[in-house]
Amino acid sequence: MQKVKILAIAPYEGMAEIFENISKNRDDIELTVQTGDLNTGRKIVEDLAHKNYDVIISRGGTAELIRSSVEIPVVDISISGYDILRSIKLAENYSGKSVIAGFSGITKHARVLCDLLQYDINIITFTSEEGALSALRTAKNDGASLVLCDMTGANYAKILNMNSILITSGTESINDAINEAKKLVHSSNHVHKQKNLFQSLLTDEDREFLIYDPAGSLWFSSFSIDGTSVSLMNVVQTYLKAFLKVPDQSVARQIRDKVYTFTCRHLYLDEQKYTAITISQKLALFSEDDMGITIYNKPDSDSPNFSSFFGGSDKIGNMAHIIEEYSKSYLPVLITGEDGTGKGKVASIMYENGPYNTSPFYIIDCKFISERKWNYIINNENSPLADVHSTIYIKNVCTLSHSQLEKLFNYIDHTDLTKRNRLIFSLLLTNEISSEHETIKYHLEKQLSCLTLNLLPLRDRSDDIPSITALYLHKLNISLGKQIIGLEAEAMELFTAFPWPHNLDQLQRVLKELAVVTKTPYITCHEVKYFLEQETPAIPNLPSVDLDLTQTLEEINYQIILKVLTEEHENKEKTASRLGISRSTLWRILKTHNAL
Repeated sequence: MQKVKILAIAPYEGMAEIFENISKNRDDIELTVQTGDLNTGRKIVEDLAHKNYDVIISRGGTAELIRSSVEIPVVDISISGYDILRSIKLAENYSGKSVIAGFSGITKHARVLCDLLQYDINIITFTSEEGALSALRTAKNDGASLVLCDMTGANYAKILNMNSILITSGTESINDAINEAKKLVHSSNHVHKQKNLFQSLLTDEDREFLIYDPAGSLWFSSFSIDGTSVSLMNVVQTYLKAFLKVPDQSVARQIRDKVYTFTCRHLYLDEQKYTAITISQKLALFSEDDMGITIYNKPDSDSPNFSSFFGGSDKIGNMAHIIEEYSKSYLPVLITGEDGTGKGKVASIMYENGPYNTSPFYIIDCKFISERKWNYIINNENSPLADVHSTIYIKNVCTLSHSQLEKLFNYIDHTDLTKRNRLIFSLLLTNEISSEHETIKYHLEKQLSCLTLNLLPLRDRSDDIPSITALYLHKLNISLGKQIIGLEAEAMELFTAFPWPHNLDQLQRVLKELAVVTKTPYITCHEVKYFLEQETPAIPNLPSVDLDLTQTLEEINYQIILKVLTEEHENKEKTASRLGISRSTLWRILKTHNAL
C-alpha cells in the first residue's frame, strides 16, 4: 500500500519530537515535521504546499489558520482529558492562584476532570481569539498569576505578564490524529495548486524595499538575486509576523561585516493594509562572532515575564512590581546582584516592556571590550551609542579600566546619551567590594540618577524555588518532549535547603540535567541528591568549621547546621534565617539526626 504523505505542523518543539518518535515505528506514513505556531505554521504550509502532501496535521488555532489558507485537508489534534490532567498535576507545585483557559475543546474536558477529582480551579472558556485577552485580564485582576492553556492563551498571558503552562498533547492524542488523517486521505481527494508571484525590481545603492500584501505575501521586491539578498530575506521572514502586526518598528541584525536595520510601516490602499519594509545598512564595529556587542530585538523574545523569577513568595512579590514600574520609565537603571541572579534576564524584561521596545536592544559586555574596542565604541559614528531611541545595556561595567570608565562617563555627560536612549547598567556583587566598584556605583546613582534594582540571591528567597521549579519544568517538558509533573516532596526539600551559590543559572542547569535523565513522572529524591552532590556548595557568611568532606552532602550540611545553631544560642529561627532555609526544613533535618 502506498504510504500516506503527511505534513505535520507542531506548535511547539516537544510535539515535533513526539511526531518524530512515532514515525520511526510506522511504515504506513511518510511524515515531514515542521515547528511553527499560528501565522508561522501557516507560512510554513504555504511554502511547502507545492510538495504534494496528502494531508496536514496540526492543533488548535494553528490548524484553523492553515485550513483557511490551503486546500489540502487538515486534521486537528484533539486534546484529551489525560493531557489536561498532566498540566493540572504540574501546576500543583505552583504556589500562586491558577486558572484553566481556552476554547471549548479544552474547557469541556477540564470541567469534567475538575468535577470528578474535586479540583477547585476557575475555568475560562474563550469564545473568540479577540476575547481571550479581556478574559485573561479579568482573571489577573482577580488574583490569578498562572494560566493552564493552549498557545493562544499562552501568548496573551505573556502580554499580561502572567505565567502559563501549555497543555501539551500526549503520544496517544497524536497517534489518533495520524490514524484519522489516514482515513481521511483514503476516503477523499484533494487538489494541489501553485501560485505565480509577481516581482518588480527597484535599484537603490543605500536601501532595499519590500512590500507585502494584506495576506502577508510578498508583493514587491527591489532585491537582485545574490547571496546577500537570500540572507536578508531569511531575516525578513523571521520578523515578518511582527512586521505585519505592528507598524513603525525597527530591528537590527549583523550579517558578516555589516549591520542591517529593518524598518516597517503600514500603507493603506483601497482600505487594504500593505506592509512596507525598508532595509538600510552600515558597517559593523566588530566581527559577527565578537561577544563585545550583541543585538537583540523584541520579536526575538523568549524572555521570562516578571513573576517567572520574582513573584512566587510574599517576601519577594514586590520585586515584580518594581521591575514593571522601572520598565516604563526613561530613566537609566542600575541592576546589581550576585552571579546568576538574572541581571541579564531582568534587563531584557525591562527592554521588552520599556518605552523603546520597537527599536533594537544593544548589549555591550564590558568583559570582552579592550581599550582599542572601547575607543571604537566611543568615537565611531556607527556605534550603538550614536543611536537614537534605542535601549543600551552596558553589562559588567565594573570590568572597565579607569581610562575606559572616564571616557564612558565623559561621553554620557557631553552627548546627552541618557536623553537620546534608555541606558541599563549591571554590577556584579561579590564578597569583596573594591573602591573602584563603590566609585562606579556612586557615579551611576548620584551623577546619572540611575534607578537601582538589587536582585537577591536564591538562598534569600528559598520560598520561590517550588514556583520557579514548576515553571522551568514546564519549559523543559516542551523543549525535551517530556511529561514530568514535578519533584517528590523530599526532593523539593533538598532543593530548597541547597545554598545555590550560582543562583538561578545553577538551579536551571541542574533541573535540565535532572529532566534529561528522569524516566518517571516525578523527579526522585535519589536523583536530586546525586546531582546536588556533584555541585560545590559555597555558603556565604558561615563560620569557619572543619568539615569531613568524605561524608555525604547531607552529613556535611548537618555539621554546618550544628555549628550555626551553637553560635545562635540554640535559636532555631535565627539559625534558619542565617542558613537561608525554612524553619520546617531545619526541624526536619534535626529530627532526622535525633537532635531535637
